[in-house]
Amino acid sequence: MAMVLSQETFDSVVIENVTEFDMSLEDAINETKKEFEAQGVQLGIIVKNMRLSEDKRSVVHDILVALDKLRSAADGSPVLEDIQEPLALFSAQCKLSVAHRVLANNHGGYAVLLKLLKNVQGEPAMLGPTLKAMVALTESNPDILTTEGTQVMVQLMEEWKCRADNLTIPEYLARWCIESCVKHERNRQTLVAAGSLGALVALLHANKSNSRVVRSTCKALRAHTLDDDIRQEFGKAHEHARILVEEHGLIGVCLDMIKDWHHESETSSELLYVVGKLCVRAEYCQQAVDHGALCVINDVLTSFPNHAILNKQAISLLKAMVGNDEVKREAMKSGVGQLVIMSMTNHMAIPSVCEEGCGALSMMSLRVPDYSKQLVQAGAGQAVVQAMKTHPKNKQLQKLGCMAIRNMASRVQDNQHLFVEYGVEEVIQAALQNHGEAVKDVAKAALRDLDLKVDFVEQWRGTGHEIHR
Repeated sequence: MAMVLSQETFDSVVIENVTEFDMSLEDAINETKKEFEAQGVQLGIIVKNMRLSEDKRSVVHDILVALDKLRSAADGSPVLEDIQEPLALFSAQCKLSVAHRVLANNHGGYAVLLKLLKNVQGEPAMLGPTLKAMVALTESNPDILTTEGTQVMVQLMEEWKCRADNLTIPEYLARWCIESCVKHERNRQTLVAAGSLGALVALLHANKSNSRVVRSTCKALRAHTLDDDIRQEFGKAHEHARILVEEHGLIGVCLDMIKDWHHESETSSELLYVVGKLCVRAEYCQQAVDHGALCVINDVLTSFPNHAILNKQAISLLKAMVGNDEVKREAMKSGVGQLVIMSMTNHMAIPSVCEEGCGALSMMSLRVPDYSKQLVQAGAGQAVVQAMKTHPKNKQLQKLGCMAIRNMASRVQDNQHLFVEYGVEEVIQAALQNHGEAVKDVAKAALRDLDLKVDFVEQWRGTGHEIHR
């Protein structure tokens, strides 16, 4: 097991190298690093950039200097002049590394900022920079959120859903929520219990004309639908999506807002991304169609063919929706399949667009030979094969490509012949060679349904003996 070192111990050895061996600070730090690394000590959360005090008998960490000033301000009646510079320095230092954030928190940084937040809650000029500092401290460090912090966050969201005198505050609130939720299921559930979902939807409504707030709030809403905490066996991502759809009508809200943000691809992409994350049930997919999702997707792919990110999110939403067979029928009727093929062709060099395109074509052709035939006649087969040729090292794209090929070739003999003409066997064999077990099942299934040579391993063979009871 690797040994863990405290910052104080590291600092003391640096000072010893400076004073006892007359080293420069830079040389002392490098020598100290070598000493501990040679002993197998992990230095990942050790701050290694520092400066000497005036008497050269101790090291100074700027983040702790700023924190001390903030602590004094939080204990009294803070004014902007006292906290503006320390907050800016603190935020900048937190951005340097996780080690800086750990050091600040080990010295009570979270408690100081939370206390300061409560003291300046009614002063927007001070509240904004304080929230920015809290976001910086929480980045990749969500464990620090407490029940009190949750209550403060949601309370501020509720207050600022009706205010528009400082738009940076809703943005920082959303970002604080994002950093607290990513890879942290307990925080997500605690925030939902405190009312974060309703507060965020209200913020979205209140700031629908501000692109920065819209994007940040969308990311915060999506963060509640993640299932990314490996420490938790079960999450509530599906339940959170249900609440957002059924209790807050978020699918309709986002689709309506997209119409106002067609001119800005980044904001439209975030709104589309949220809708895609909410289409987790067949009825939600149908609800999205009822609110004009197919029209939105068609408009995006037609009006903004050169916006790769926007195309990717539109196709991703389509992929989520066509899991519903009725939506699939309506999608094929709308002609969106040809637009997906066109988007893949336009953005063949961009793996994420090709990946989503393969996934969407796979879902649209699943179990419906007529749709498979239509898509291949429109050029879907060539697009998928070319995408796999262009990005041979992209494992997920190769996997989705094999699935799309299988679904489009299965039970449609004409499609099988066309895929062979496109050189599909060579492409699938290359995928097997490059990615092995990760794509083996779908790749061999595709070869089988193309009526091409494939070697299957017999997993189990019966012995012929009767079972004795």
